[in-house]
This record gives sequence, C-alpha cells and structure tokens, in this order.
Amino acid sequence: MNMYPGIALLYDNRLLRTELECEQFEQALEGLAGDTEDAVIQQIFKVFDDDTEQEEVMFGLVHFLESYQMEMYLTQLLESLPELLETGRNWAIILIQRILADDIYRKEFADIAAGMPLRIKRCLAFLLEEIKEDKPRLFERRANYILYRLNLEN
Repeated sequence: MNMYPGIALLYDNRLLRTELECEQFEQALEGLAGDTEDAVIQQIFKVFDDDTEQEEVMFGLVHFLESYQMEMYLTQLLESLPELLETGRNWAIILIQRILADDIYRKEFADIAAGMPLRIKRCLAFLLEEIKEDKPRLFERRANYILYRLNLEN
C-alpha cells in the first residue's frame, strides 16, 4: 500500500496496543496538522480499525477529520465507506452518528450522498439502517431524511 508518509505512520500504529504506539500515533497526527492535501484525507480513513485498543486516542483522528473543510471531509468519508466497512465499521457508525447530530453537516451530507454512485449509497443506507435500529429515538428521523434523499427506489 503506497501511503502518504504521515498516514503510513498512523496506519502502522492504529491498533494502539502499547504506550509507544499511542505516542507515535499522536505524534504522526500532530505532524499532519494543517496539511490539507487531498492525499491526506483520502487515505486517512484507512487508519480506522475496530480492533483499536485505545479508542480515546483514536478519537483524536475523528476530531482531526472534523477540522477539515466540511464538503471535503463528507465527500471523502462517503467515498471511503465501502473500504471502511471492512475494517472500521464501528468507526464509520460513530462518524455518521456525529454527522446526524449536526443539522448543518446532516444537510450537506445528504446533498453530497445523493450524488454518489449506487454502491456508496447502498453502503450508507446499510449503516443508516443499523444506526436507526440501534438508537431509533435519537436517530430514526435524521437517518430517514438522508435515506429519502438517497432515492434508492429508482
């Protein structure tokens, strides 16, 4: 896998099993601060792994992504969903729940998702249905808004 150097360091330490891995992960993340190259955000979703042992450290990556320009972040998240489902399904759910909780991000996410290829729309629909099933009172209405915008019936 040919990765941007800073992302490769994050990827190599993503399981956060030791104090050293946590330190190297945090240093790599700090080293990427302010880097807005497309290569960074396109590859960063590969770092999420459901086997991560220190979730609070991994949340640094969540906050890092959320600091990007909204449209770039949301577009790259959607484009990364098929691959993210393989190793970081729970992280994908966390990212989407955070988007659902924010009115501005939710509307922009729905707009961008509506224009995505069918494969990505299906991945998103799968995750939204799971989110609704898990926390219906909190997310059902918000998830349904995006599901309606995906227009999967046609």
